[in-house]
Amino acid sequence: MIIHQPEIIQKDGKVILWSKIELSKKRDHFPNYIWYRIPENYAAHLNTQSDAFLVSSLLAAMHFGEDIQVRGTISPRLAYHLEEYQYLLNFRMPKVLQKISVQYENLAPIKEKPTGVGTTFSGGIDSLYTIWKHLPQNQISTDFQVTHGIFIRGFDILHTENNHYMQLFNQFKKQTATTGIELIELDTNMLSIAHQRMNLSYLYGPFIISTGLALSGLLQRFYVPSSWDYYTLHHTTHGSDPLLDGFLSTDSIEIIHHGSTSRRVEKVEELANWEIAQKLLWVCLDAKFKEHSWNCSRCEKCVRTMIPLYTLGVMEKYIQFEKPIQKNWEVIWYARKFNLRSNYLTELFPYLRNHKPELIPWLYLASILGHLRHWAVKNLPKFIKHWLRSYGYFVTSDEAPDAYEIHQITELIQKKE
Repeated sequence: MIIHQPEIIQKDGKVILWSKIELSKKRDHFPNYIWYRIPENYAAHLNTQSDAFLVSSLLAAMHFGEDIQVRGTISPRLAYHLEEYQYLLNFRMPKVLQKISVQYENLAPIKEKPTGVGTTFSGGIDSLYTIWKHLPQNQISTDFQVTHGIFIRGFDILHTENNHYMQLFNQFKKQTATTGIELIELDTNMLSIAHQRMNLSYLYGPFIISTGLALSGLLQRFYVPSSWDYYTLHHTTHGSDPLLDGFLSTDSIEIIHHGSTSRRVEKVEELANWEIAQKLLWVCLDAKFKEHSWNCSRCEKCVRTMIPLYTLGVMEKYIQFEKPIQKNWEVIWYARKFNLRSNYLTELFPYLRNHKPELIPWLYLASILGHLRHWAVKNLPKFIKHWLRSYGYFVTSDEAPDAYEIHQITELIQKKE
């Protein structure tokens, strides 16, 4: 794999940082270019360092077993730690990722001295928690207070879902501004590298981090909101955790994995009475994006978030849920259809014993019904699943191989190349 020298294009009020990615062996639907697009008022914070592109391309190279040749400049600190980073990934997932060799054309830190502190922001529990813990009232050191959030289009929301993205972005930007945090709109096709090749539930870390590295001229520190706590990481392998992510720091930007000391119910409890969380929370896997609600209240993520909110007596304040839980028995209605993930289910029961024990029998029944349904759905014959697809079941928005691409940007880059 060759990662070519990054370049910058400015057009129509946006600026695009891009690099050509060349494989030694052609792979179906693998992108020729990786790009990040931001509003032009942030153009001064971009540079042609190759760090972001190396980090976002590394997993594909390890997956394919292709050595990497970087024809741009890489941070010496990143290059130094990349061997150990690869070792850990290969040690944990030897069937998926193998160690490769990386050749560098030039090692040098960026010239800028950034002062911002950033994190990705999706409106979910994890990113809200990271922002909450780094507001001035909770973090006394100004060097660690969040100044910027990055809301990615081309990750949880596709480029074809721009109306949904803008609905959330406008709400998010308005509310985060009240805390002094500047929200940045960022488009990227980075997930095209892994799409339909690797399990992003486990390997999302480098892609998240690459967005921070793309803005290395702005940020001196970048937080990765944790999806998993230390209890879970003790027995489950993931591609993003407090040990791994720090190895992707550069000479100018420190990468910090944040939030693993708290379980999800603990995060919900701490955020429960924060007015901004009440206005912004978005956790849904099947969002309908109605005018005033964007959480379906039926999917697994909605259910496991609503249960502690309902337990704490603040459910009515979270108006983004289409059909919030209002009575104990309704847990059956909401959870019966879904297989609550064991990691989250195991932390819910102890939490309810301490806060709302009368809800436990209903949750037991709901989880049993959910597991039975999950097993039944998993074992449905293929012809039935194919028939149900015509009614919208078993269909995902990112099924197309080019789901994370914007072809107009690809054409623009081709003209400039």
